[in-house]
Amino acid sequence: MVALAKHHRFTASGRLSFRICLVLWLLLTGATPVAAEDPSPFTGTQMLADAVPEDYDLIAGSEHLELFMHPRRAQLAIRDLRTSLVWLSSPPLPPEDEVPESLHGKFNTVFFAFFTRGQSTQMRREDSVSKVSGLEIERTEQGAAVHYEMEELGVGLTLRYRLGPDYLEVTIAEAELIETEENLFVGIELLPYLGAVPHAEETSAYYVLPDGPGALTYIGRQVGYRKPYSTVSYGTDRYSFARPSEQRTPLPVYGIAHEDGAVMGVATVGSGESSIEAGISIDPMTFSRASLRLIYRRLTQFPLRKGVFKAFFETDRVGGDRGMRFFFLAGKEANWVGMAQRFRRHLIEDRGLERLDASSQAGEGAGEDAALRLRLIMGAQKPGLIWRSFVRATSFAEAAKIAAAYVDLGMTQLDVVLVGWEADGYQGNLPKRWPPDRRLGGARGLARLAEQLDGLDVPLLVEADYTLAFLQNGGFFPLTDGVIQPNLLPVSDLVASAANVEVPRELRKNRFFLNPTFARGRYLEREAPRLSGLGVDGMELRWAGELLLKDVNPRFPLERTDFAASWREMLTLIGDTLGSAAAQGGNGYVLGAADTITQLPLYRSDYLFSDETVPFYQIATHGLVRLYGEATNLDSDPQRDFLTRLDYGMLPTYELTYRQPIVLNRTTYNELYSAQFEEWIERAATEYAVSIGQLGHTVDQFIVGRRQLAPQVFATTYEDGTTVYVNYGDEPFEDTGIRVEPLGYLVVEGNKQ
Repeated sequence: MVALAKHHRFTASGRLSFRICLVLWLLLTGATPVAAEDPSPFTGTQMLADAVPEDYDLIAGSEHLELFMHPRRAQLAIRDLRTSLVWLSSPPLPPEDEVPESLHGKFNTVFFAFFTRGQSTQMRREDSVSKVSGLEIERTEQGAAVHYEMEELGVGLTLRYRLGPDYLEVTIAEAELIETEENLFVGIELLPYLGAVPHAEETSAYYVLPDGPGALTYIGRQVGYRKPYSTVSYGTDRYSFARPSEQRTPLPVYGIAHEDGAVMGVATVGSGESSIEAGISIDPMTFSRASLRLIYRRLTQFPLRKGVFKAFFETDRVGGDRGMRFFFLAGKEANWVGMAQRFRRHLIEDRGLERLDASSQAGEGAGEDAALRLRLIMGAQKPGLIWRSFVRATSFAEAAKIAAAYVDLGMTQLDVVLVGWEADGYQGNLPKRWPPDRRLGGARGLARLAEQLDGLDVPLLVEADYTLAFLQNGGFFPLTDGVIQPNLLPVSDLVASAANVEVPRELRKNRFFLNPTFARGRYLEREAPRLSGLGVDGMELRWAGELLLKDVNPRFPLERTDFAASWREMLTLIGDTLGSAAAQGGNGYVLGAADTITQLPLYRSDYLFSDETVPFYQIATHGLVRLYGEATNLDSDPQRDFLTRLDYGMLPTYELTYRQPIVLNRTTYNELYSAQFEEWIERAATEYAVSIGQLGHTVDQFIVGRRQLAPQVFATTYEDGTTVYVNYGDEPFEDTGIRVEPLGYLVVEGNKQ
C-alpha cells in the first residue's frame, strides 16, 4: 500500500483536474455515485420465520423473545415470538470468494472496541473477531456472560446479556474491563450491525434520532454526501462562551424501524457517557447502521502555550459500569411512535417516573396541572461610563397587576415566573442573589406579591441561576469553587478553552461556571427556605437540563454522571422545599426530579442528516411532566410555531414586561423586542382558550397515537379520545367529516367538535 501510494500522488491541480473529469464522465454517462444497478452482496440483518441459524444454541427465553448464541463466536440471534422475525447481531455473509476475507471479521463482530495509547491523538478500532484470542461463554439467569481476551493487545472485557420480556440488556462492569498503557479503551459499540440495512436496498426503513424533539432519517433515500451522525448524549462535555454549545440530544436513545419490526437502543447505566452514531451506506460493501457508543475517554484540548491547543485523549478512564437495552417492537408498534411509547414505559417501569396526577384522568381535577406560563422580566443592569445603573422593567407590585389583568380575562390557570428578581436584577450580582432587589419592592414586596397571587390561586415561581458567577461580585474562588475542565482550565470567558474559541474582548464579562456541589451547599440550601418563607411556590432552575460537564474541581470532582446527579439533587431540594421544581432543558436525567420542563426545542438542529422533525420526546414524556417551549412572543413564525405546540401537546409561555421592553436595551437582559403585557394579552387569551380551555384536561394524559393524514396534516390522539388535527399546508384538508383550514387546527373531544 505504501509503494502504491507513492506512485499515485496528485498535486492540488491534478486532483482538481481528476475531479472535473470525473464529474463530466458522470454527467455524460448518466451515472450516479450510488448506482442502483450495483447491488450489495449482503442481505439484511433480520430474517423471517424459523430461520435461526442451525449452529446457534438457545440461551434464554422470555414472554416475547428467545435468545440464541453461536457457541464459538458468541454472535447473537433474537427471535421475536410475536412475529417469528429473527434479528441477527451480524449480517448473513455470502461466500468468501464474493466478499474480501478482511470484511468477515468486521461484519461478524459483536462489538467494536476503540483504543488509544497514553497521551495520544489517534484512535483505532478493533472488532470481536480479528484480535480476540479466546472467549468463554458462561450461562447466567436469563442470559449469558461472554468473557473476551485479546492476548496480543493485553486487554479483555466481559459482556453480560440478560433477556427481558421484550428487550435484551447488555452491561459492561467496570471491574471486568482490562487494559494496558499501550491499549487504553476509548469507547465500545455494542451489536453495531443489529438492524442494519444493506447498501442501495429499496426499503422503507428509517432511523429515529434524539435530535431536538426527535428526528427521522429515511435510509431508502440513498444520498452519498450525507455526513455521518455522531453526537454526545445530553450534549457535549465542553462549553465555550465564544460559541455556546447547542443542545441536541436530550435522550440517549436511537431506533431503526423496518417494515415488519423495529429495534430501539437505550443507554441505561452511565447514559451520560455515551454517544449516538449513525451513517448511510455509500458503497456496496457497507451497511446503513446506527449504534450507541459507550465512552471511556474523550478528546480534550490541552494548552501547549498561549493560544495554542492540541487535542489529546484523556489519560484517566471515566469510571463506572455501562449498560444499554435493545427493545424489540412488533406489529403496529414497530414505528417511531411505538418506540416513543415504549420508551415512556421504560421511564415508568425502570426509572420509577410517576404520572402528573394519575387519579384525575378525565375526572374531577383533570387538567389542573395545565397552566399558561407568564415569565415576567423584572430588573437588569445597564453598564455606564463609570457606574452601572439599574433598570426596572416590572416591579413586584406591577407583576400583581399583570396577573390580575390576565385572570380578569378568564385566564385563571396561570404560573407566574419572576426573572431578574434578585439583588441588582438579572445576572447583576451572581453568584449572590439575596435579598430580592429593593428597587423592585424588596423582600416585603415579594411576600406581598405572593400573597396577592395566592388570593388569585396563581402559583409564584422564581427563575434562579446557580451555575453562572461573575468574578467582580465575589462569593467564590474560581480554582476551587468553579468548574475545571480536564485540561485544568476553568470554564470562563477570560480563558480560551480550545483553539479559536477565545471570547472577543468586548464580550468578556468575567464569567465562570460554579461547581454544582459548591453552589448547592453555599447558596441554594440557604436561599430555598428563605423563598419559601416569603410565600414562593417554586423555582425554575437555569441550565439544569441543558448543561452536563466533567469537572476536575479539586474539592468536588464530578464525572458527567455525577454532574447529572447534582442537578437532580438540586431539583429535588427545590421540590421538597418550595413545592414545584422546573428545569430549563429536557436532558433525560431531570425526568422524575422536575415536574416541569421549559425551553424545549420545537425543531431538529441537524438538517444535513435528518429528513423530518417528530415529537418523539413529547410522546415519551407527555403526562409525566409539563412541557413548555420558547415564549410565544419570541416566535420567528408565530402561526406555525403555535400549531406545532398544539400538535406536540406543549403548553404556552409568554415573556412579558410591565413597561415597554425598550427600557432593557443594552442591559444584561437585552433579548426582548415585543413584550409589553397589554400588547399580548388578547393573543394570550386566544391561545389560552385552546391550549388550556379545550386541551387542558389532556395535560395529565398520555399521547396514544399520532398519524399523518396528508403531506402536511397530522392528528394527535390522547387517552380519552381527544384528537388534535393540525394542517401546516396552504390548502384545506377534508376527510370523513373533518375539515381543517390551511395553517389551522381542529380539536375533537370524543364525538364532539
